Parts: sequence; structure tokens; C-alpha cells
Amino acid sequence: MERVKVTIEKETAKAYLLNDFDGNKGWIQQRWLGADSTVNNTTWQKAISNYSERQSAWREAKQWSQDYHVINKIDRETEKAVAVKVAFDAYNLERTFRRLIWFPKSMVKDMAVQGWLIAAKVREAGEQLSEEINTGVMFLTIGIEDCQTIML
Repeated sequence: MERVKVTIEKETAKAYLLNDFDGNKGWIQQRWLGADSTVNNTTWQKAISNYSERQSAWREAKQWSQDYHVINKIDRETEKAVAVKVAFDAYNLERTFRRLIWFPKSMVKDMAVQGWLIAAKVREAGEQLSEEINTGVMFLTIGIEDCQTIML
């Protein structure tokens, strides 16, 4: 069984973030690290792969939140804000609820809104709806491009 020599970069109560001498990183459970600072090669390769995938997903999410996303349809508009409909599914009620979320025009650029603001407004509307109907809700749709998987 081949083992890889590693160094500890960060430590939590249960896991280590490790580096090898090739610059690879990965998280493993503390119990998998040998007393001689080595880890099983198969375990290490899986840890590297998982770390890389998570870092990639994190970078994509960060980029999405900074990017502007085009509003497909404005449902209401005032002098200072625009509203877009968002749909939620209630877990226990088998019913779809629609709400308007408002974006200040000062935050709208060329009919587009940054992802972080969209996510914040959808999360806020979902929390308010959950309190009103006393059950959890799941985001379904919104009239903005590239917003299929907003997490509440």
C-alpha cells in the first residue's frame, strides 16, 4: 500500500487540510493521517479530486454572484424600483406561491441585476413566505436569466 507524505495546512476538530510536495491540496479525516505524516495514496487522490471540485464550484458560485443577470420580464415598476415575480413551492401544501421581489433601479444596470442581490431578495421572500404559511418553501422560478438553482 503506497503512502504519500503530506503537511498540515489547516486543522478542524475532525479533519485536516493537507498539502503534498506537488502542491496538491485535500481534506481528510484526522484518523486517516499516519503518525509519520503520510496518507494512503488512494485516499489522497480522492481527497485531491474532491477539493478541486469544491474549489471549482465555489469559484463558479462567486462568479455568478458578481455577474449581472438579465431581467426577462418586469412585472411592476415605480419611479425608483422594478419588480420581478418569483415562484415558490410549499413543501406540505402542494401549492405554488408567487411573490414580487423589488430591485432598486440604482442597482439595475442595462436591465440586469447582480447575482448576490437576486439571491438575497429571493432568500428574503422565501423566508417571509415560510413564516406566513408555516411551512418550508422551495424556489421554483424567477423572470431572470441564469437563475435556475438559487438556494434558500
